[in-house]
Amino acid sequence: MDPEEDPFMRIKTEFSDAFRTVFREFFGDEKDHQYELYELKSEESGPKGDWATFTVRNALGGRAVVFRFDPRSEEFYAMLKVQVFPGEEDWNLDSFFERNGFVKADFWDVKNSAGEWLFHSLARHYLGTIFVFCPRILEPDYILE
Repeated sequence: MDPEEDPFMRIKTEFSDAFRTVFREFFGDEKDHQYELYELKSEESGPKGDWATFTVRNALGGRAVVFRFDPRSEEFYAMLKVQVFPGEEDWNLDSFFERNGFVKADFWDVKNSAGEWLFHSLARHYLGTIFVFCPRILEPDYILE
């Protein structure tokens, strides 16, 4: 797609590049962990059509962390998705981090101090917290209480 046709394509690319770079900085190559990294740069219409999405997925463990950014409203979502039968559970990472005493900062705190490096700041905050406090969060035996 021509970037001029999608005014948010640059934002979507910067978002995914930031999360991919920071993931590899903290965790190394995703293949070493048998994880999958992927981003969605949707071109669809509808309420989520312009969102940038980056996912770190452990297909064997049935878990993924998903980061989504809506460039229109500047809303950000960070969640852990856990495969359960039947369906899937979504865990808000800000709530999970705070409840477990990992960090008190959330998206708004990071956004207010990020400056022009918003996506790198978000990636470092969320992936850094996972790296320090719960690096096995994507493993099926990691207890999520």
